[in-house]
Amino acid sequence: MINPFLMTIIIAAVTGVLIVVIIVLVWLIRAHLKLKRDYRVLADAVHGHSNDIADLCAAALTADGNMAAMNEEISVLCAEISEDQHNEPSNDPYNLVIQKVRSGASVGELMQNSGLSQDEAALLIRLHGSKAQS
Repeated sequence: MINPFLMTIIIAAVTGVLIVVIIVLVWLIRAHLKLKRDYRVLADAVHGHSNDIADLCAAALTADGNMAAMNEEISVLCAEISEDQHNEPSNDPYNLVIQKVRSGASVGELMQNSGLSQDEAALLIRLHGSKAQS
């Protein structure tokens, strides 16, 4: 037969080990539940960030399309302005005087009709006159 003292020690040891195992098991269950909660929070945050990134990409594509359309409109307008500038004679008074110089106007005519000084008229004739006038 087993000694009652030895039996008590064995029961106490088994009970102690069992208590330690139960404590560790409870601690592990609580840690597992906390990790599960943390995982859910992080998964929700990642999902939210993914939605934000998708929205930003969609907005960027829309903005890119709008900018491309605006660039096209600007190009068309610039071409129209350039064409208008080439087709319309300028109202700049010097352009009118230059046309007179190219038509063979003299310094005196330019001074009398355009209100230029003698030096201005001579300079315009030198710059824009034909080689025969020089």
